[in-house]
Amino acid sequence: MTEKKKKTTTTKQVKSKKESEKPVKKPAKKAVSHKPVSHKPEEKFKEVKAPSNVIRWKAPDYYTFEKSPYWSLGVGLLAIILSLVLIYTNNFFPVIIVILTVIITFQVAHEKPKTEEFAVDEGGVLSRNEYLPYTELKSFWIAKHGKKSILYLEPLGRFRGPIAIPLGEQSTAEVRVHLLRFLPERLEYGEMFSDKLIRIFRL
Repeated sequence: MTEKKKKTTTTKQVKSKKESEKPVKKPAKKAVSHKPVSHKPEEKFKEVKAPSNVIRWKAPDYYTFEKSPYWSLGVGLLAIILSLVLIYTNNFFPVIIVILTVIITFQVAHEKPKTEEFAVDEGGVLSRNEYLPYTELKSFWIAKHGKKSILYLEPLGRFRGPIAIPLGEQSTAEVRVHLLRFLPERLEYGEMFSDKLIRIFRL
């Protein structure tokens, strides 16, 4: 009986030693959920959409020229002479076109252009509430006449003419240096023919 008791005690001791030698499992750590920090709409807009380098300026939608009373008198006399010639040659329908052209010319000539906001940034050009990416533009050039400067942008489309942007009081050198990073400059180009006619006839 004593030997049996000794065997049972020794087996119990061996089991207890084996259990004590087993590695103790540590409680699993709870997964910490990293929630994205909520930004205000204004801060998010500044972080994502705001370019690092922006040049902004305001200028009239188009350049106008001071018109003296002699300008109005000259246009009126020219219209009268042309109308008399057409009547003398029995071309009555073109006389109506001449009269309508004179009326529209006087209206456009005496209208004041609206002030628009323009800008150039790292992605494109803002012109009259329209954003033009550099990927849709082919080249640019700047034409000067006196104190007035115009920035011309050449689109990629064949059937689209150059886009004229008045620079107003904005530095032409600053705009030119910025655009040279993204577009080639057409040094051989100058003032558009339509703008030249407007300047000559002071419309």
